Amino acid sequence: MGASITLAGESLIAQKHATQQGLDVARFIFANVPGLDPSGPIDRAAPKPAAAQIVHVYDIPDNNAGYVNPNQVVYSSQIGSDVGDWDFNWIGLETAEGVLFAVAYVPLQIKRRNIPPLQVGNNLTRNFLVAFDGAQALTGISIDASTWQHDFTVRLAGIDERERRSNRDIFGRACFFGSSLQVEKVGSVYQVKPGTAYVEGLRLERSAVLPIVPPAFPTTAWLDVALQRELSDVVASWQVVFGADKPDYTDSAGVRHYCVAIADMTNANTLIDRRSVEAIAGPLVTHFAARNGDYAQLRARATTKDDVGLGNLPNAKSDDPASSDSEILATTKAVKSSQKQVTDSLVAEVSAFASANPPAGWLRCNGAAVSRTTYAALFAAIGTRFGAGNGGTTFNVPDLRGEFVRGLDEGRGIDSGRALGTVQVDSLRSHDHGLRTQVGVFGYGELVLKDFSVPGHPWYEQPSGVANDEASAGYRVATFATGGAETRPRNVSLLFCIRF
Repeated sequence: MGASITLAGESLIAQKHATQQGLDVARFIFANVPGLDPSGPIDRAAPKPAAAQIVHVYDIPDNNAGYVNPNQVVYSSQIGSDVGDWDFNWIGLETAEGVLFAVAYVPLQIKRRNIPPLQVGNNLTRNFLVAFDGAQALTGISIDASTWQHDFTVRLAGIDERERRSNRDIFGRACFFGSSLQVEKVGSVYQVKPGTAYVEGLRLERSAVLPIVPPAFPTTAWLDVALQRELSDVVASWQVVFGADKPDYTDSAGVRHYCVAIADMTNANTLIDRRSVEAIAGPLVTHFAARNGDYAQLRARATTKDDVGLGNLPNAKSDDPASSDSEILATTKAVKSSQKQVTDSLVAEVSAFASANPPAGWLRCNGAAVSRTTYAALFAAIGTRFGAGNGGTTFNVPDLRGEFVRGLDEGRGIDSGRALGTVQVDSLRSHDHGLRTQVGVFGYGELVLKDFSVPGHPWYEQPSGVANDEASAGYRVATFATGGAETRPRNVSLLFCIRF
């Protein structure tokens, strides 16, 4: 089905505007035009059908013309069941001057008169809405269409408003999907990108770029959005307007307009995006489940420790091993880093173990040559102090097998002259064992004293300054050897190891 103002009607509108005369659409014409294609384009230049094809003429009562908005008026025909019988596929509006003003093609329809009991008739109501600039003013129609025919305008308006408010509850004042309706400059041309957005609950959608022309700089680009009647429907209409400030407003037809800034244009080369953007690229439920974006009031983000019984846990975490805060938890990375700091500081430490094998991170102190690369930290600490290994790729660890460890003197004077890591052989501090007797007290049967004048005897040693025949003198006496192969304290053997 198609409908259009004819060329003659368009010309008449221009003429009436020029002469400031009113336009009087006077009648409906119904016709049955053979071979008419109801889905085909309207022939705006075609004349009124031949008289033989016209099946009914309906004069429009004054109360059957109403306005929808300043640019749309509607004419209504209401034909009772006492009229008929005829079929029609063509409807026209004719002015008082006899000008065919508008035409509609429709599928073949029937109108029957009620003839009880032979035939049940039907009522026929057909509305013809025409739209052109200044339609209400030119036709002089002052009656709201809702006053002359029963329709669901109020009911539908309520539904539209509830839907708008529901959408606003979800999307807020404005919500632009990604780059939708973003102002951009391409070359020297400003344009608005295609896409989808919601402004005050009204859904806006554009499939192609929209060129715009800023009147001057600086300025701000705004979307002026309204829910307006268009023909027999109510749709969200919008346009881009410019200005420093554009508050919401209500127009002369009582339609509420919502104005939202989309870009500041400070000069010809500077654009500042003012849109409220969400990264929505599919169904909203999928977006709600996404792991992108940060929503401060979202329950999952705003949940407190106390909400889940973890009020004593710190609020933060840190990888920094140097951090010292009772309100920060150390991550495993921080723990591992701290552990490495500790172990690095203990490289070259020597400890004794009661186990037969070294723990992890330790080598036996057995004098072995080990890799300078594999044990680089240990090599950096002790170098070749305990042996240069093969002189190139290895070095020696200390050999403490069977050894006692002694603290480095470092100037104390007890073990002077020692260098770190040097070996000291066993030694006894110089001492003597005195043996005193008195000649003649016990006689010679008790202790035989050999004349010291006989050299080389193994039993005696003449003390310096003592005469051979000095009575009651003290003498140094050599005794038989006793003891083991070394001098040692009581001890327990353990495994010495060095940390690498």
